[in-house]
Amino acid sequence: MDFNEFLNEGKVVVKRKYTETHPEKSVSDKAPIRERVLSFVNEKGSVSRQELLEFLVSMNEETGGSTSRKWLTKNPTLFMVKEKNGVKTYTLSSYGKKVHESIMKQKTF
Repeated sequence: MDFNEFLNEGKVVVKRKYTETHPEKSVSDKAPIRERVLSFVNEKGSVSRQELLEFLVSMNEETGGSTSRKWLTKNPTLFMVKEKNGVKTYTLSSYGKKVHESIMKQKTF
């Protein structure tokens, strides 16, 4: 294994490189919060904001961590937000689906 492979060992490529102006995008495969939230939304299909916040609180109780509501605002590319009758619902975006599938594939190996 050379040094570049060693540096990219924990990365999962979610978008291929086409040219110098369109580089590849990769994410770390060691993000337990992102993994659990994406799995939760993927299982349910569509989740209200209230359900998602309750899930974050329950996850904090289980792990003893402190994931805040800011996690949703820091990771907007993973979700599509739709509002109907004043209720915001979250579904996985195409990028969120790619990330979830890539990480799940990585875990099966």
